[in-house]
Amino acid sequence: MALLKATKHSVSDITRDLPTLQFENALTEEERSYLVLRARSHAINVSLCGQAAYFVAILNEARREIIELRNPKLTKSSKFLQDVQERNAVSVGILGCGRLGSHLANTLLTYADVEPNELRISTRRPETLGELQEKGVKCYHRNAHLASSVHVLFLCVLPSQLPTVAEEIRGKISSHCIVYSFISAVPIPRLRQILQTTHIIKPELSWNLDNVDKPWNLDLDINSTLEDPNSADVTCPLSLNKSESVISTNEKLFEVMMYSFINMCTMLGLKKSETIYIANTVILGLSAARESSVHFKIHHFTRKHSETAIDSQPFPKFDMGTVAVNETPLTRVILKNEDLRKLIIKKYKTVFDKFRAWKGGRPMKKF
Repeated sequence: MALLKATKHSVSDITRDLPTLQFENALTEEERSYLVLRARSHAINVSLCGQAAYFVAILNEARREIIELRNPKLTKSSKFLQDVQERNAVSVGILGCGRLGSHLANTLLTYADVEPNELRISTRRPETLGELQEKGVKCYHRNAHLASSVHVLFLCVLPSQLPTVAEEIRGKISSHCIVYSFISAVPIPRLRQILQTTHIIKPELSWNLDNVDKPWNLDLDINSTLEDPNSADVTCPLSLNKSESVISTNEKLFEVMMYSFINMCTMLGLKKSETIYIANTVILGLSAARESSVHFKIHHFTRKHSETAIDSQPFPKFDMGTVAVNETPLTRVILKNEDLRKLIIKKYKTVFDKFRAWKGGRPMKKF
């Protein structure tokens, strides 16, 4: 445990009480004005990794709930055996594994219920990922193979590398694959065009100049930062504390995640009512044993539905590109229903709280 705590912090801790050896000591006054970029860069990486872990975590949890929904009479012992034999987890791929890709891999393995054999990485130098390979992660340089074999594909390459990568994976991306892009300089319409797929998620982050002096701990690594309740809160796309954040995320990200979640449930054969039940359980943390006045309803996601056919029909397949640029029924729900929003934020934070509690930390304060 002592070793774990020691490795949580960056090298800057060593020089904390030695001002003359600190990085900032060698900077001119003009150069010091750029130090805020360090906090911004760190906050961006924490936000991107945290949001990605949340997304994969809710997909995996939904798949577990679907198994239980289809096998309601399982005893505790048979549920345990089923978890071992029929995991049915999301397979995840990371294309490009530099600094951000490596951070993402560790975050997914820690918080998103991703087993090492369910994570695959394609990078130009797989031999540099020895630590991940020792854990059981499959690392290679076969971009087309990766794109054709995973449920969620994270793009962590430089914008200059995208044309080559796109040429390799175009036409190879499976129909059920969600492409999650970390390439900030390339908008979704362009990604759709060059990748020839519509299932794309891309976070849009912004930096408020008025918040450059807001506190942000650079001495913690990404995972340790996410285990801090306040930091986890501000990385949530629906956070109510964005005015206190170094970085904020466009709320559309949550909508696109939700509609991708709905699409996955539909692909797995769920009816509308079943999908809504899974969404309330996984996204809001509601229990079937306790009624709640705050919950998702079918009309929160689609304008077109027949009341007489709710139980017998699935949701239509939603286009993520359309969701990303247009108002949806869910847009109005998120804006108007603060109680629903708070439940979403609460469940978002539990993704990181569970691991924190396991390590012996105090659980986050509940609403």
